[in-house]
Amino acid sequence: MKSYTEMVLYGSLKRDMTDVDDDSIRLEIEDPTPLIEVLQIHKIPVNAVQLAMVNHSAVPKKSFIHPGDRLALFPKEYAIFADWHCLKF
Repeated sequence: MKSYTEMVLYGSLKRDMTDVDDDSIRLEIEDPTPLIEVLQIHKIPVNAVQLAMVNHSAVPKKSFIHPGDRLALFPKEYAIFADWHCLKF
């Protein structure tokens, strides 16, 4: 059985992806995939992302996305907590 990865976009990231109507996008990821590659595949500019969270935890951009993960992407206009500054893109 396939395990889908859920990607949730917020703010301008969701608005700029004109083909996204739902709250989340189901991704078919079979192997661990670099976060940067996931962004490239879905034509999300790295410089438009301020923070990425995997399974509700902030992660650096060098992270890998695994089958079944929940990936949330926050744009530059979102405020972030002080303890996440080292994880800003």
